[in-house]
Amino acid sequence: MVKGMASLSASDWVRAAARRLAADGVDAVRVEPLAKELGVSKGSFYWHFGDRDALLDALLEHWRAAGTTGVITEIEEAAADPADRLRRLVHLAFAHADRGFDAAVRTWAAREDRARAAVHGVDDVRIGYLVRLLTEAGSADPARRAAVVYRTLLGEYAMRHAGAEGLDAEAIDALASWALAP
Repeated sequence: MVKGMASLSASDWVRAAARRLAADGVDAVRVEPLAKELGVSKGSFYWHFGDRDALLDALLEHWRAAGTTGVITEIEEAAADPADRLRRLVHLAFAHADRGFDAAVRTWAAREDRARAAVHGVDDVRIGYLVRLLTEAGSADPARRAAVVYRTLLGEYAMRHAGAEGLDAEAIDALASWALAP
């Protein structure tokens, strides 16, 4: 079904851009191919965004909100105990490691300051949240353990993006237990 300009939202454009970024990289995030994919004219794009840079900024904000703010909110609402929140977070993060969006943003960050700044900001928030959970749970050396858990997750993203099988639940549980050890 072809959507008209009135029924197509900025979020529709951002989600299409995210899919394109994950599949083909930032250079493939272009207005004309996205308009064709969405079944609309380029005019629809300019209804929501001033230019491609505005779309890329919105794409980074979408990545930040969906993969960080949204996840933290979900975890905070799911459990009161910090150890339970940590376990839920680790399982949730590893379950989504095969989507390619995070890896694509990180690839983009290797060559562009705007994306690099977004990645550094997101990494700081994510690691800070891990440190907070581990501290509240009484973990030994929470900053070091948070860094190891987070970098393990990033390695998982990279490996799955390259086609590797993901860690199983038992391995993820072992990582969480190690991180939580007093």
